Amino acid sequence: MPPMIRHFRIASVVLLAAALVWVPLPFASVTRLGVVVVQGIAFTFLALVLAGVPRWRDLRPAAGPAVVLGLVALWGLVQSLPLPAGLLGWISPRHLELYAAAGVDGGALSLAPEASRRAAFLWLALAAVLVAAPTAGLHRLHRRVLAGAVLGAGLFQVVYGARRWFSTSTTIWGVEVPGSGARLRGTFVNPDHLALYLQLVLAVVFAWCWWAVWRARAEVGIERRLLLVVPPVLVWVTVFAGLTFTGSRGGILAGLFSLAVQAGLAATQVRRRSGRWRRTMGRGLAVGGGVITLGCVFILVMRQSFGRLLGTSPYELAWNTRTYAYRAVLDLWGQFPWLGSGLGTFRDTFSLVQTERLPGEWTHAHSAPLELGTTIGVVGLLLVGIGVFLLLRRLLVVWFDARSSEGKAAALAALAALAAALAHEMVDFGLTMPANAFTLAVLCGVALGVPRRRRRSRRSRPSATPADEPDPE
Repeated sequence: MPPMIRHFRIASVVLLAAALVWVPLPFASVTRLGVVVVQGIAFTFLALVLAGVPRWRDLRPAAGPAVVLGLVALWGLVQSLPLPAGLLGWISPRHLELYAAAGVDGGALSLAPEASRRAAFLWLALAAVLVAAPTAGLHRLHRRVLAGAVLGAGLFQVVYGARRWFSTSTTIWGVEVPGSGARLRGTFVNPDHLALYLQLVLAVVFAWCWWAVWRARAEVGIERRLLLVVPPVLVWVTVFAGLTFTGSRGGILAGLFSLAVQAGLAATQVRRRSGRWRRTMGRGLAVGGGVITLGCVFILVMRQSFGRLLGTSPYELAWNTRTYAYRAVLDLWGQFPWLGSGLGTFRDTFSLVQTERLPGEWTHAHSAPLELGTTIGVVGLLLVGIGVFLLLRRLLVVWFDARSSEGKAAALAALAALAAALAHEMVDFGLTMPANAFTLAVLCGVALGVPRRRRRSRRSRPSATPADEPDPE
């Protein structure tokens, strides 16, 4: 490889690692400046990758999901385009009615075109990260650097948040933020959003635990086995404790769901060719069961951190404010069922259905599927569903066909992170935080780039096992 190309690839990995550490720090990059920085990093990363002259097969693994993200962004831009009154009335009479009530002749499919354009560029930035990240997953050293960046950033969130939590401080970086200091929130304004971020970190730590146990079986001395297994277990316990102290009910349940997904995947890691299915399954169940046991211990011991979850009554779950909000969101979706009110316009449109039971300003629907349905309609929601399906399918292929155990660990982390995000987003909006969305895109993209075994070589060497083959440096 020519030195210049190698330098571009190294620079892209360094930039990505630095970004993973940085993006959670300025309030999860939710400010206008933070969003611009995330977009700049994403497009710079893509430019560095393209300057390194990648092969098409290095970018192809994430092409499908990235194209879907790009199409959603394109749909948001189309929604923001001005249309004459006649065409708008033919496409969506409700949009024309609202624009006419505001005294505007004509309008757009978005009720807040500027908000749709801003949201579209953020989706494009995530597509750029996703399509380019597989190049960082080709080499073991690059994956380790990025995993270390995620773990370091997650541990910092727990440590920084713990300091503020013990002092019940309501400031972040010296800035007063709404809410009490009784819940851990790190540098995130909303503890529920930190919970989602820590779920992504936990997915990486569990994958590290699984890989350490897999590697420890080949070690003879007990000391080396302990050196491999104990560090990831301690990190897992620390991050999981941070998750519980966020007090996020949806976050804790989604974290346990993600843990169950990883334990199930570990149990299915079979060695069909060598006939050792039961032994491998037993190891996977043992690892997953051990971690779940630790989780149950924390649930029982940390009464303070789990108070909100264990103290939730059926009335709160069935009749709380969010239930009324979901009904209002469904009414709003009914006004723009197919084309939506405009990508990123929920804050501007919720007032159309807001009632006295829902006071204050609602910036999000507390349910990603409902919010996407109201803003981009059935058309956009179908696109998102296709993208998630393609991503899940490709990650599962990597999990079963990865060339090395470390490559499988990357797929295991990405699958669990995606599972946690999907579960948590049913009742929250954590992925609207650029830091969370960026980290998830990197984890999934890197895992898609993991080298896989060729099926032809698998047939020709039936005794080979993917987890024992060498991985590129």
